[in-house]
Amino acid sequence: METKPQLPARAVSMASVLFLCAPAWAVNGAQPGGHGAANASMGGASIALPLDAEAAANNPAGLALLPSSVTVGIQGFHGKSSARYVLPGNELQNRTTTGGPEGGANWRLSSEWTVGLSVAVGGAGSDYKHPALPVPGASNAKTSLAVIELIPTVAWRPREDLAFGLALNVAHERFEAQGVIVPAPVPGGLLPLPGHGRQQADGVGVRAGALWKPMPALSLGLNLKSRTRMGRLSGYEQDLLAYSDGRLDIPSEYGVGAAWQATPSLTLAADVLQINWGDVAAMKDPNGFRWRNQPIARLGAAWRTEGGWTLRAGYSRSRRQITSDRTVQNLLVPSVHDQAFTAGITWPLEDTGSLNLGYEFNPRTTLQGSGPSAGTSLTSKVQMLMASYQHNF
Repeated sequence: METKPQLPARAVSMASVLFLCAPAWAVNGAQPGGHGAANASMGGASIALPLDAEAAANNPAGLALLPSSVTVGIQGFHGKSSARYVLPGNELQNRTTTGGPEGGANWRLSSEWTVGLSVAVGGAGSDYKHPALPVPGASNAKTSLAVIELIPTVAWRPREDLAFGLALNVAHERFEAQGVIVPAPVPGGLLPLPGHGRQQADGVGVRAGALWKPMPALSLGLNLKSRTRMGRLSGYEQDLLAYSDGRLDIPSEYGVGAAWQATPSLTLAADVLQINWGDVAAMKDPNGFRWRNQPIARLGAAWRTEGGWTLRAGYSRSRRQITSDRTVQNLLVPSVHDQAFTAGITWPLEDTGSLNLGYEFNPRTTLQGSGPSAGTSLTSKVQMLMASYQHNF
């Protein structure tokens, strides 16, 4: 009689191995490093530096400082990841290439009031094209999560040096997972869960922000975003997301930023942002992901040339939301990066438009498992391309 594989108990000591979301067009958990091609190419620094009509995704007050305009953009993601998973010699490979639209539009109703709509994307997806473990009946480890956020905004500028913004965060997500394996009292100790197909959910949250210019060359910004409570993903509340009643909420976040016009040609910007992954119910499962809150520092510079072009560069540094003892649970989340390098360029097009191109590089990074995850490692390298066109009215 064939002997079924016995896997180390410490490596799968959880109620379920939650195969959810590997970053796709996302490098901070399931969120991109920045919104808007121009700001993203400055390390994501944006809270005090609105550059296009997607500004409400960074700080709703930013729309008050922009002319009436439309921005159309796209983010393209290419990631390679690998894993040494639980058993000696069990090596898995994943490649993901995908993209998503972004942009926005804003209208100056008067010198004080502006309304607009920004569109931001995020999400995840991976496909190892192979079962994660040699468990009879297990399908290929594969998952996808796509999130789009529509941000209708009202911005008020009571004084030339002060602006406030308030917005809704209207979100839609699509999710699918297969190849999920859980501990069970069966021969071998593991059992594959049934799939529930692609499911969808909607949710609403709020955003708020402020911008203050204490002097003409200096801007200070504040950005607040509530948790967006999403609807139930049908079927997944029975097993995979039982702890959160089938919900994958979008986390709250808050941040502050500063931008300084150092010279007529040079602008410097910096943000400190925190994404509160640890407050999301799905991340509180004691046997699941257990992502922690993630602080992120972002720095950027923009230099305007004599020819009218603008060259951009940036850097971001974060604390991983994944701890080393949770490496096993996060097999399909190779979001192990803690730094990113960015660059970009803006071409002016006549008097009313501009074209922005940006690039982000997250160098090859490895997370070695510890404690219950000893013997497992995750390695990832990510590149992103961003492009947008802005037209001012």
